[in-house]
Amino acid sequence: MKTQEHNKTELKELTVKIEAKLIQDLETMSSNSGLSMEDLVAIAIKRFRSSHADYMGIDLDYP
Repeated sequence: MKTQEHNKTELKELTVKIEAKLIQDLETMSSNSGLSMEDLVAIAIKRFRSSHADYMGIDLDYP
C-alpha cells in the first residue's frame, strides 16, 4: 500500500469524533510508517468499503 497514492483527486473535508485511543494509534502508525494520518484514514476507509460492498447496495455473489 505504500506505493499507492491516496488523496490525489478532488478532496473534501470530513470531521468526525472517534475514540482518543484511535487517534493515538493513528499518530503512532503515521510516525512509524511515514504515511500521513489522512492517507492512513483513506486506506482504512477504502479497505472497509471493499469488505462491505453490501452497505453500498452492491450484491457480490461469491461461490
